[in-house]
Amino acid sequence: MKLISRLLLLSFFALAVFTYILPVEATSTNQESTPTQQDEIIVNGTKINSYPIIINDCTLVPARDVCKNLGFTISWDSDEQTATINSKNMKSTVKIGQDLYTAQSTIALGMTAPISLGSGPLLINDKLYIPAELFRILQGNNPESLIYNNHQILLNTIE
Repeated sequence: MKLISRLLLLSFFALAVFTYILPVEATSTNQESTPTQQDEIIVNGTKINSYPIIINDCTLVPARDVCKNLGFTISWDSDEQTATINSKNMKSTVKIGQDLYTAQSTIALGMTAPISLGSGPLLINDKLYIPAELFRILQGNNPESLIYNNHQILLNTIE
């Protein structure tokens, strides 16, 4: 009887391991190590020659290409590994790998609360990628400034 009890207990334990623990381990991945690409980025009606990268459900776009086409300025500080992006009324300084964003007004006193957007900026092949969502924040959270549509990321300058 003890042998049967032990076999049942061992079987139950083995079933629990194979049912709950192993599937979780098999599906655990480090999403940041395997970025995927989406179709295209369209800025103010013009397709740019770069592609977005999706990491941890966060869409990152090439900062310089998008800024140029939106009419924003961007400056790079290689010592600090930061970039400062200026729109008409707001600016934001981002740091490589730091998923914490704010935007400060350039025409009045004030700034947004710090927010996580899902991924810190990345430097890939000397190209800075930042969350597309930051461009919405830099334009006062206007919903028309960033639209996801049929595998396209549409970014627009809002006057």
